[in-house]
Amino acid sequence: MKRSSEQIFDELLILRCQDNDQEAVGLLWKRWQPRILKWSFDFLKDQELAQEVAQESWLSIFQGLAKLKDPTLFRFWAYRIVQRRSADQIRKIQKERKLSEALGKESEPTHQKEIELRSSPDEVALMLQAIKELPDQHQQILKLYYLEKHSVKVIALLIELPEGTVKSRLFYARKYLKEKLKEVYHEQD
Repeated sequence: MKRSSEQIFDELLILRCQDNDQEAVGLLWKRWQPRILKWSFDFLKDQELAQEVAQESWLSIFQGLAKLKDPTLFRFWAYRIVQRRSADQIRKIQKERKLSEALGKESEPTHQKEIELRSSPDEVALMLQAIKELPDQHQQILKLYYLEKHSVKVIALLIELPEGTVKSRLFYARKYLKEKLKEVYHEQD
């Protein structure tokens, strides 16, 4: 396969970049930035996001350039980086959209029982102290569920766990809290 003068020039630029030639780094960026940006835009269809992804891609490209063994593969290697960064951005947008939808649904009236605190300040302080003594994952679940009043579905999205795992952790957090409170009230007697 015959290589064009453009390809040969790019390969020489890559070799110079690998030797830490800053002028070559600038030339490489100038030559490839429009292509990287276009490739990113083709995935995202949003100019601002495409520019952000292109910038992140360039950081990865320049950090990994020294490891590129074959300069003839630069084009494919760089495009793969842009493609991965774009896919990450799309997943992030989808996750935020799901979370937003879940929060929107959560704001609708629910049939979940509301817990009313008709306790003395001392009892509340004891409860908070008992919660602080629980493992972090149980504290987190209890705070999200009772204090911030999120549903199991939203908690699962927030902490990136399956709903079943959230339900299980909530069950055990309640169980451990109940045991802690029994200990605290037993000590007071």
